[in-house]
Amino acid sequence: MIYRRRLKYYLIRLCRLHDSPKSVAGGIALGTAVHFYPTCGLGALFTAALSGLFRTNLAAATLAWALTMPLFPLFFYFNFLVGDFFVQPARHNLCFAVKKMSHLGWRDVLILGKAFVIGSLINGIAAVVLLWWLGCLLLKRHRKNVLNFIRRAL
Repeated sequence: MIYRRRLKYYLIRLCRLHDSPKSVAGGIALGTAVHFYPTCGLGALFTAALSGLFRTNLAAATLAWALTMPLFPLFFYFNFLVGDFFVQPARHNLCFAVKKMSHLGWRDVLILGKAFVIGSLINGIAAVVLLWWLGCLLLKRHRKNVLNFIRRAL
């Protein structure tokens, strides 16, 4: 119950930010996309730095970073899946490598690392583009409708 109320509060604050829709959407996109990369606990700092570098809304970036923090294991899994598809789809299967984790050699570890890095680059760029576009669309055209939906639904 308390988490639902907090989520509703932060989503309403996010929609009420007094900045351009492009800046707020960029902050949301960057704050979420940071979770596709292993940041070793420094994700909030990277989010703030990227927000300043690309001149997006810092509050939106930090809020998106905090709200999507529980999803980073899912994002890492998607990195492996996408990277495995692009690295060696015919010979090497990620599921097989994970099942045989005790018998991994250096070559398998390098293939898994390569799959993760390629997947994180592709997923991170795709997430930024998709979330920025979707955020701009929702905030430009439907900000009041989104606020009303949040108030009623959550």
